[in-house]
Amino acid sequence: MGRIGLNRNVVVEMAASIVDETGAVDLTMAMLAKRLGVALPSLYTHVRGLDHLRAEVALAVTIDLSGLMGEAIQGRAGREAVFALARSYRAYAVAHPGRYAMAMLARPEFGDDRHRDAAMKCGTVIYGAVRGYGLPESAMTNAARFLRAALHGFASIEGQGGFTISPDLEPTFDDFLAGIDRALSTWTENKGEE
Repeated sequence: MGRIGLNRNVVVEMAASIVDETGAVDLTMAMLAKRLGVALPSLYTHVRGLDHLRAEVALAVTIDLSGLMGEAIQGRAGREAVFALARSYRAYAVAHPGRYAMAMLARPEFGDDRHRDAAMKCGTVIYGAVRGYGLPESAMTNAARFLRAALHGFASIEGQGGFTISPDLEPTFDDFLAGIDRALSTWTENKGEE
């Protein structure tokens, strides 16, 4: 018998909470059903299976991150926007290491408009931050990919406890941001081989 009030959002949020506690790879449908206090078959009313559940968690993360980054860059441009975006990205990934990791591992379902729209919104926010550097439109994709990859690297290492030499990461993150700013300020368009 299903629990009253159980819906897809409740299922996905509980799964996200579990992976923040246990890690992205340890989630099972049985573990989720037990945590929700429902019979395992009840979950299949809301998600098709573990891969679908992972994709739904990834979707929730993309929506959350897009919203946070979008709020962070409001009224800012260039360096200020990129730094604000980076700080919000890092804060989310470190506060939610399991769900963030799952979002990077799960395959988005781009046949589902919700996934495609969320990815587009996230990309639009990142482009918006980078746009303040005055790069030509043809360089924007590579610059945005650079920013996303750099942020992912730092946030993933920190979120998984990989920076162990010094407990104070703020000076390191400040230098990291300065490096991103230098890279974007001196970005040259890659025109390929002539």
